[in-house]
Amino acid sequence: MQRAVAFLLALVGGAAFLFLVKLMHDMTAHMARMTDQVAAISADLGRVHAQMETLTGHVAAMEASVRHMGPMAEDMRAMGENIGSMAGVVHKGGEQIERLNPMQMLEQMTRPRR
Repeated sequence: MQRAVAFLLALVGGAAFLFLVKLMHDMTAHMARMTDQVAAISADLGRVHAQMETLTGHVAAMEASVRHMGPMAEDMRAMGENIGSMAGVVHKGGEQIERLNPMQMLEQMTRPRR
């Protein structure tokens, strides 16, 4: 009887071990994909920032061409400032995403709350 119980416990322990190995393998694969996606988002934000800087330059050129048209020139100047501030926000968001550490996020999500 003790042999059967020992065999059954060994079988359950082995199954639990295999389950944990599979779970760790899956988690590693998901973390790798998440890291790749964060890198892609960071690259996309970099491109958006570059495009916004180009747009700011175009708006500045438009402002210069309508400078003699009073209110329109003021609207163009304000638009350029707004696009510049949006570019700054995008840039800061990109920096935050670059610093993102998926392992640290996982640790924070799994940490028990008090």
